[in-house]
Amino acid sequence: MDESILLFLQDNVRCDFLTPIMKVVTVLAGYGGAFFIAMGLMVGIIKKTRWVGITFLTSMALSGIFTNLLLKKIVNRPRPYTMITGLEPVGDRPTDASFPSGHTAVAFCVATVMVLTLPWIIEKTKAHLIGALFVVLALVISFSRLYLGVHYPTDVFCGIMLGITYGVVATMIVRAIKKRIEKPKEEDSV
Repeated sequence: MDESILLFLQDNVRCDFLTPIMKVVTVLAGYGGAFFIAMGLMVGIIKKTRWVGITFLTSMALSGIFTNLLLKKIVNRPRPYTMITGLEPVGDRPTDASFPSGHTAVAFCVATVMVLTLPWIIEKTKAHLIGALFVVLALVISFSRLYLGVHYPTDVFCGIMLGITYGVVATMIVRAIKKRIEKPKEEDSV
């Protein structure tokens, strides 16, 4: 099924209009998540959004450790273009393992954190809108990995599940730390 989906996308969806868009979108989660790390650092510098930035970066650290340093090395699945006859990747040909999709995991851990933490700092309607935009971006980044022929659909699906998990776990960890730090301040003011 993985093979059929990738060949279908190559033969029926790839086009001159979408290819440059997919190449740009995929870079947002590439290079170790540099774009999202920079975004997390910027959000973390501002006092009002500091806890969101910390959560953002914590989720990305979990993704880097568990997805890229552990799972990719343990599973060591070859990239689809090395295994599927006729599949031609577009752009760069990553040489690391295929499973799970690190780009997807990063995109979804960031989207999950935004959905869960933005209501801490801004009005809920705005928070939900921004969170939804991050989810759409994560979906497009995930699709770009299939479109470019560098991941199997199961790599991407597992990347989504892992990214959501990292986002939830990071939010729980940071929320607990935030409560511990802020509780003594509240008790001091009483």
